[in-house]
Amino acid sequence: MSFRKIFAVIIVLFTLMILSISEAAPVPVPAPVEITLDQLEAAFVGQCPNATQGEVISCSDALPYINDAIKKYGLATRGQRAAYIATMAYEGAYLRYDHNLVIHSQGTRSILPASSLRIFIDANKPIQNLWQPSFPKQVNNDTIVDILIENHADFEPGAWWTVHGPGCAEVASNLSESLSSFVDWETTCINGGIDTVDARAGIYNNVYAFIV
Repeated sequence: MSFRKIFAVIIVLFTLMILSISEAAPVPVPAPVEITLDQLEAAFVGQCPNATQGEVISCSDALPYINDAIKKYGLATRGQRAAYIATMAYEGAYLRYDHNLVIHSQGTRSILPASSLRIFIDANKPIQNLWQPSFPKQVNNDTIVDILIENHADFEPGAWWTVHGPGCAEVASNLSESLSSFVDWETTCINGGIDTVDARAGIYNNVYAFIV
């Protein structure tokens, strides 16, 4: 075999090896981006509470918890961050309540009812430390949200559920500027009631427009 033919074979083999490596390489996931206070205030269209008092928390005081939750649970896209923040805004009247006004065991900043909060706790070992030394015996569904609030962990469950809750991952990956993508996520993942979808989608639209 001539040198030219050998060289051509080497080039072909090298090309095939490069293609194989590139096909096997994982697609990089963008790192979560922090929300600024200006963005959050704009997204809440003038609804930010003026001060933290009682159940109310101001946007400036809430922001570190929101950003920590976004980073901790990997809300890597703008749509995922918008869905999380918008749902929290809807549930708690823009951070004015930390408990559901009708069902005390349901959180607003945590977004979830007690049964779903229990799923979050069971899936996240660091959170289980709040119920040591005898987890899970100490866990009472009626008081889960209270323990989370007392330990400033009530912003975490909603962020986790946005992308990791049962049935949420696929629809969360499609969240975008399109309101239909949010409705698909909300009705599949949160299922807050068909009568609330329009109001939730309106808030999502505002949040998506102003955050990054």
